[in-house]
Amino acid sequence: MPIKYCDDVRSAHDMPHQGNIRHSTGTGNIYQQLERLDREEGRLQKQYDMWTARAQRIEGRMAQINAQRSSLLATLEPAIHAAEQEVGLR
Repeated sequence: MPIKYCDDVRSAHDMPHQGNIRHSTGTGNIYQQLERLDREEGRLQKQYDMWTARAQRIEGRMAQINAQRSSLLATLEPAIHAAEQEVGLR
């Protein structure tokens, strides 16, 4: 029977476990990278759509405010002219 040296004997250190398994660096293979880029693009597109919709709501509200301002000024214009004439007559 041949003598076994320590190099030939399997021990707990030879078994794969969390400490000696190669960990992913996050790059993955090309398909995983493409999938990650697609997810990121989708996330950014959603964010862009939300901001665009918000900007459109704000622009709409600003148009409403300007329309209300114009309406109020048109309503006040006769009173302003009357006040100018009253001040000018005195």
